Amino acid sequence: MKKRYQLVGIICIIAVVAVMIAIWYFTQVHGMGSITFVEEGSVVIEYGDSYDPNECIKEIDGALKQPVEIDTKKLGEQTLHFLVIKDGREKEFTYVVMVEDTKAPIIEVSEKEVTLAVNDDYDPNHYLVSVKDPVDGDLPQSDEKKRGAYWLSDDVDMSTEGDYTLTVLAMDQAENEAQETIKIHVTSHRNSLPASHSYTGGYDSGADPYDCEPYYVNGILLVNKKHPLPPSFGGLDATAATALGELQAAALLDGFSLPTLSGYRSYEYQGTLYNNYVAIDGQEIADTYSARPGFSEHQSGMAFDVGAIDNNFGNTEAGIWLREHCHEYGFILRYPQGKEHITGYMYEPWHIRYVGVGSAREIHQRGITLEEYLGER
Repeated sequence: MKKRYQLVGIICIIAVVAVMIAIWYFTQVHGMGSITFVEEGSVVIEYGDSYDPNECIKEIDGALKQPVEIDTKKLGEQTLHFLVIKDGREKEFTYVVMVEDTKAPIIEVSEKEVTLAVNDDYDPNHYLVSVKDPVDGDLPQSDEKKRGAYWLSDDVDMSTEGDYTLTVLAMDQAENEAQETIKIHVTSHRNSLPASHSYTGGYDSGADPYDCEPYYVNGILLVNKKHPLPPSFGGLDATAATALGELQAAALLDGFSLPTLSGYRSYEYQGTLYNNYVAIDGQEIADTYSARPGFSEHQSGMAFDVGAIDNNFGNTEAGIWLREHCHEYGFILRYPQGKEHITGYMYEPWHIRYVGVGSAREIHQRGITLEEYLGER
C-alpha cells in the first residue's frame, strides 16, 4: 500500500511539473509578440528601388524594437531581422528578400534621324551620347553581342543614295537588353526651299559665340542669328524635358505619336551638321534651314524636333495637334509659316521651343514669334 501511495505521489508531482511547464511555455512563447507576413517565403525587389521593409508585414502583435534596413543596391538574397517586443519580452522573426536587376540599359542618342551627303565621313558613334545601365554603369563598346557591353549594327553605304538604319544594341550583366535605332538618309542634295520662303537677312556680323554671354529678355533665353551661345553653354534642360514628356503623353492619349527626333546638340555637333549641309547646298541656302554652331536653339537644351522632319507634317493630324496644343505644356512652334523674314529660318512645323506655359499661351493666342514677343524683332 505504501508503494502505491508513493507512485500516486510521484504521478501528482509529475502532473504539477507538467502544468507548470505548460504555463511557462504559454507565457514565455505564446505570450510573446508575433508577426504575420504578407507573402510566405520571400519577396523580389528591383535593384536601386526604394523599399520599406514594413511593407512585407501584414499583422504584428507587439512593437518593433528597431527599424529594419535593406540595401537595395546590393544584388542577391538578404535576410531581414525583425525584433518584436511585447510585455517586456523580445522575439526575433526573419524574412528573406531578393534584390534583382531586371531593368534594361539606357541608350541615349543625339539624333533619331540624320541626313548626310554621299561620300561624307560617317562615324556611327558620333550620334551616340551614352549607354548606361542602372547596375553596371557605363557600358563599353564591343565588336559583337556580349554581356555588359553595347555594339552597333548598320547597313549604311555612304557611296549610294538611300535610306538606312543604324541600330545601337546593349546588354547588361544580368542579360537585360535594349536597342535604339537611328534613320540615316544618304542623299546627293537636300530638298529645295519652299516657294513661300522669303527671308533675305543674314547673321549679325558682330555676333561671336566665343565672345558673348547667353542673352535673356524677361528671363527667357533668346537664341537666333543675332544672339549666339558660347561653346561651353548647354545641356538638356530638365524642366523642358519633363514638359516634353507630358506633351508626348497627352498626344498619345489623343491618338498621336510625337517621337523626339532631335534634342540637345552640343556646339561641336551642330558644327558638324552645319558643315555637312553647306557641303551639300552651299552656305547661302544652308543658312536658311540650319544654324551655324553657337546659333542653334538645340544647344540651349530647350528645343526639340518632334513628329517628322517634313514640311507637310504641319498639315497632318499629328502636326495640327502639336500646333494647337503645345502651348498648354509651355512650348511654341519656333519657326512658324509666314514668319521666315523674322525668325531667319524656313518653316519648321516639327521644331518646338520651351518658354513656359504663360509665355507660350500668349505667343500662341497672338500668333507671333518669340522675337516679336520679346520685342527683339
